[in-house]
Amino acid sequence: MTCLKTRRQSASCEAPGEVFGSCLRGGIRSIFYTRLAAPYSVSFLKPPVEMFDRITPISRSQIVAEQILSKILEAKMTIGDKLAPEREIARSMDVSRNTLREAIAMLQVAGVLDVRRSSGIFIASLPEEKDVKQRLDDAGFGKYTDSQTAIDARIALEPGAAILASAVATPADWKRFDTLIKTMQFAVENRGVETYRKNDNDLHKAFVVSTRNETLISILLPLIETARQPLWNAIKQNIYNADVLRESYDEHRQIIDAMRSGEEYYIFRAFTRHLKNSKSR
Repeated sequence: MTCLKTRRQSASCEAPGEVFGSCLRGGIRSIFYTRLAAPYSVSFLKPPVEMFDRITPISRSQIVAEQILSKILEAKMTIGDKLAPEREIARSMDVSRNTLREAIAMLQVAGVLDVRRSSGIFIASLPEEKDVKQRLDDAGFGKYTDSQTAIDARIALEPGAAILASAVATPADWKRFDTLIKTMQFAVENRGVETYRKNDNDLHKAFVVSTRNETLISILLPLIETARQPLWNAIKQNIYNADVLRESYDEHRQIIDAMRSGEEYYIFRAFTRHLKNSKSR
């Protein structure tokens, strides 16, 4: 700043509105360049913040989905062709596995890809690119920007709801919890992914409803129901296998056992662990 002031005070200073100079001070070279055509100010030249859109996680997933589609079309792949493994695609595109899974699920909902557990990812159809992009726009997570947004909100709220439920649940509520967990166990033994996921969803909602707290119910039920939206459903459907079903069932069993004990710490720990595991699966 001292250097600039000295430069402006010197006799060789350029005309007002344009300064281009340099000075040496203590061996450090400082260069100042300002070109201001009066009467405009610096604030006038700055683009308004409103012109920029926030890049959300769902935007990244859609960009990845569109790039995958472009590569499929460029490579002239045909229906039935198999894509590279998920891990290789994620590494090649330098994106996280979660982002890639959301992108693949988008293309699955759009009808482009077919994900076969334990077999891989295959081309299901090759519609016009513009039609696919419209379907991608339609295949969102509703009011939530991505699956992680909803699960983070659930991590913050559901353990507390379970603590409240353990204190106020009626015998009828406990009977419903037990019925749902038994159905989930049956689904695990028979590898019924869809049956398991439906009863998993219903159990979480039953915990919330048993609190009789209208505020919690109004907030959490829509969040939990997000797991049934087509895009998120496709993501989870792709990754659920026998091991994941067993892990998830064991976690729900631990939650119910903790709720029966009435120990708030154990309820909070069991529920938080389950939701965080669900987020990373």
